[in-house]
Amino acid sequence: MNIDAHAVTSEKTYRIAGVRGFGNGVFAREQITGGQTSYKTLHRMTGGQFVMSRLKAFEGAIALVPDEFDGYFASPEFPTFSLREGVGESRYVKHLFGWPAFWDMLKGESKGIGARRERVSAERLLALRVPLPHVDEQRRIADKLDAAMEKCMTVQTLRSHASSVRVSLQESMIHEALEHSTETVRMGDIVTLKRDEINVLPEAIYRPIGMRGFGRGMIRYDSTPGSQLGKLRFYRFPNSALVLSNIKAWEGAIGMTSENEEEFVASNRFLFYVPKDGRVNISYLRHYLLARKGLSQISACSPGAADRNRTLGMKRFENIRFDLPPRDTQDRVASTLDGLNERLSAAHSLPTLQALPPSLLDAAFSGRL
Repeated sequence: MNIDAHAVTSEKTYRIAGVRGFGNGVFAREQITGGQTSYKTLHRMTGGQFVMSRLKAFEGAIALVPDEFDGYFASPEFPTFSLREGVGESRYVKHLFGWPAFWDMLKGESKGIGARRERVSAERLLALRVPLPHVDEQRRIADKLDAAMEKCMTVQTLRSHASSVRVSLQESMIHEALEHSTETVRMGDIVTLKRDEINVLPEAIYRPIGMRGFGRGMIRYDSTPGSQLGKLRFYRFPNSALVLSNIKAWEGAIGMTSENEEEFVASNRFLFYVPKDGRVNISYLRHYLLARKGLSQISACSPGAADRNRTLGMKRFENIRFDLPPRDTQDRVASTLDGLNERLSAAHSLPTLQALPPSLLDAAFSGRL
């Protein structure tokens, strides 16, 4: 432990930093004057040190102080540490502190009850037994982790860019398709509600669905006894149907069912629509409603001030009027956007990317890297 404590002077200005949880590093807070804090002392940070939040260390609030934060201050709840010369490689220790299994060790060392009372003392941190090979081996492991984490970041950046391109292409293709529209239709004249209510048995097992916002599709929950489903009504629903969450459709909780959902059930909070005839391609309709123009219509039909009160009613949805392109145009747009979505989902899915860094750290600190 290497703490540089400074007595607070009321007229002096202090640049303040904090530490984010889950290995997300140091961040700048608003600077203050000494008269704006009740602390008698503040801890001055030095670039290359490590800093820990005693309150949130158990959830990964421990980090390397970047050089640009040299000279920043934190409260006495943030002890600072320096590596002993010749014993530790800072990059290795930085990765160690970002390892979820290490946070679990800290969680076992926290004292107190409640989220704001759990604290990890500096002494308890220093007493932990951790993998600490020879410094040359630490450097080798750090080199491999640095390279692997950089690749992960690159892939995530590319994935984010590809998602932005997909959204731009969706807007462009929908806009172009609407320019070729041949009729204006009422939603309820081209699609019809279809869902079959079931009698939920307390001892039977069901798999409920949910929906993510912003067009990110279905959530498939684990099997649940009927006794735990709650008091809502539940339904079976058809394949290839447009599905909307009536409380989150305004933020893009809109999708399309597939064969993968045939064993699932949905509560009455979800609306399922199928075509009345051959005029509409359901997948095109999904993309239209997720594009700017369609989503604005959904939002206008979802009144309410609070998030949980912005409900899309069936009548409001079915009374939406919009321009409908020829069926061949719809098919072309749907095929292009569906194919792009499938390729993005297959290549470097988000759950896989999120799981990769912890897996690399597990391998590194268990001797498998």
